[in-house]
Amino acid sequence: MNDVMQLSKGGALLGPGAEGPDPQQAGGNTLTAPDFRYDKTGLPRYPDAVSGVISAYTYGTDGEQDVKGSSVAIVTGSSFDTAVAWYVKNLPAGWRAQTVGDFAALAQQLSVQNLGKMLSAGASAGDPTAAPPAPPPGPKVKLSIFTPPQGTANDPGVMIVQKDQEPVKILMKINMR
Repeated sequence: MNDVMQLSKGGALLGPGAEGPDPQQAGGNTLTAPDFRYDKTGLPRYPDAVSGVISAYTYGTDGEQDVKGSSVAIVTGSSFDTAVAWYVKNLPAGWRAQTVGDFAALAQQLSVQNLGKMLSAGASAGDPTAAPPAPPPGPKVKLSIFTPPQGTANDPGVMIVQKDQEPVKILMKINMR
C-alpha cells in the first residue's frame, strides 16, 4: 500500500509487463507487485498508453485476519479527460463521477477569507459583480472520484488525478471482509 501511496505522490513504477515471481516484500501486512497480480478490485483496468502499474494486497494483522484490501495504481500517458470519459463509459451502471478541473483553485475560492469576503460583499457598498481574486500560483490538480451506487458491498472506488502536466494516475481500491 505504501507503494500505491508513493505513486500518488509522483513515484515511479515499472512497466505493465513486469510479471514474474512474487517480489521481495519489506514485511508487514502488505504485498505489492509491479503488475496486476494483487488486483482483487474487479474494476475495469484502463488500457491505453499505460506506462506503469502497481498492485497491492493488504491483510489484517493478529486478530484482524478478516480485514483485507486490494488497490491498484495505473499511470497513463492519456489525457485526464480521456481517462475520465473511459471510466464513465466502462464502470458498471449507477456509478457517479465528481470531477474538479483545478482542485487548488477550488480550495482558494472556498478559503475562509474568500467566503468572508463573499458574505460581507452583500452588506457593503462594494461592487457585487467584482470577480473573486485569482488563485495563487501553484500546481494545477485535476481530480475525479468515482463512487458506486449506495449499498455496494466492499466499498470500491476509483480516483483519477493529474498534477500540472504530469502523467495521469488512476487509483482503484476495494475493501474485502
